[in-house]
Amino acid sequence: MQHTTSVPKIAGFISLIVGIVTVAFAFISEAAEAKILLGAASLCAALVSIVFARKTTEDLQMAVAGLFFSLVACCIGLWQYYNL
Repeated sequence: MQHTTSVPKIAGFISLIVGIVTVAFAFISEAAEAKILLGAASLCAALVSIVFARKTTEDLQMAVAGLFFSLVACCIGLWQYYNL
Protein backbone atom coordinates (compact mmCIF):
# COMPACT_ATOMS: atom_id res chain seq x y z
CA MET A 1 0.00 0.00 0.00
CA GLN A 2 1.42 3.35 -1.05
CA HIS A 3 1.27 6.30 1.32
CA THR A 4 1.13 9.72 -0.31
CA THR A 5 1.85 13.08 1.27
CA SER A 6 0.20 16.17 -0.11
CA VAL A 7 2.08 19.18 -1.44
CA PRO A 8 0.43 21.61 1.02
CA LYS A 9 1.59 19.53 3.98
CA ILE A 10 5.15 19.42 2.65
CA ALA A 11 5.05 23.19 1.98
CA GLY A 12 3.91 23.82 5.56
CA PHE A 13 6.70 21.69 7.00
CA ILE A 14 9.30 23.37 4.79
CA SER A 15 8.11 26.82 5.84
CA LEU A 16 8.24 25.87 9.51
CA ILE A 17 11.68 24.26 9.32
CA VAL A 18 13.18 27.12 7.29
CA GLY A 19 11.72 29.65 9.74
CA ILE A 20 13.13 27.84 12.77
CA VAL A 21 16.58 27.51 11.18
CA THR A 22 16.53 31.21 10.25
CA VAL A 23 15.65 32.27 13.80
CA ALA A 24 18.38 30.03 15.19
CA PHE A 25 20.86 31.62 12.79
CA ALA A 26 19.63 35.08 13.77
CA PHE A 27 20.38 34.42 17.42
CA ILE A 28 23.81 32.90 16.72
CA SER A 29 25.21 35.14 13.97
CA GLU A 30 26.92 38.48 14.45
CA ALA A 31 26.32 39.92 10.96
CA ALA A 32 23.12 41.97 10.84
CA GLU A 33 23.04 42.06 7.04
CA ALA A 34 23.13 38.27 6.84
CA LYS A 35 20.27 38.05 9.32
CA ILE A 36 18.17 40.45 7.28
CA LEU A 37 18.89 38.74 3.96
CA LEU A 38 18.24 35.23 5.28
CA GLY A 39 15.10 36.46 7.01
CA ALA A 40 13.88 38.02 3.76
CA ALA A 41 14.59 34.82 1.84
CA SER A 42 12.77 32.85 4.51
CA LEU A 43 9.84 35.29 4.27
CA CYS A 44 9.62 34.67 0.52
CA ALA A 45 9.68 30.91 1.05
CA ALA A 46 6.98 31.20 3.72
CA LEU A 47 4.76 33.29 1.47
CA VAL A 48 5.09 30.76 -1.34
CA SER A 49 4.24 27.94 1.05
CA ILE A 50 1.19 29.87 2.29
CA VAL A 51 -0.06 30.02 -1.28
CA PHE A 52 0.32 26.23 -1.56
CA ALA A 53 -1.01 25.48 1.94
CA ARG A 54 -4.13 27.63 1.91
CA LYS A 55 -6.35 24.65 1.02
CA THR A 56 -6.60 23.28 4.58
CA THR A 57 -6.41 24.97 7.94
CA GLU A 58 -3.96 22.45 9.38
CA ASP A 59 -1.36 23.05 6.66
CA LEU A 60 -1.95 26.79 6.71
CA GLN A 61 -1.19 26.92 10.43
CA MET A 62 2.26 25.43 9.89
CA ALA A 63 2.98 27.84 7.04
CA VAL A 64 1.89 30.83 9.13
CA ALA A 65 4.09 29.65 12.00
CA GLY A 66 7.01 29.57 9.56
CA LEU A 67 6.09 33.09 8.45
CA PHE A 68 6.11 34.23 12.08
CA PHE A 69 9.56 32.75 12.68
CA SER A 70 10.82 34.45 9.51
CA LEU A 71 9.46 37.80 10.70
CA VAL A 72 11.17 37.32 14.06
CA ALA A 73 14.50 36.67 12.31
CA CYS A 74 14.07 39.82 10.18
CA CYS A 75 13.20 41.89 13.24
CA ILE A 76 16.26 40.62 15.11
CA GLY A 77 18.47 41.58 12.16
CA LEU A 78 16.87 45.00 11.77
CA TRP A 79 17.13 45.68 15.50
CA GLN A 80 20.81 44.77 15.48
CA TYR A 81 21.44 46.80 12.32
CA TYR A 82 19.92 50.01 13.69
CA ASN A 83 20.77 49.77 17.40
CA LEU A 84 24.20 48.20 17.66
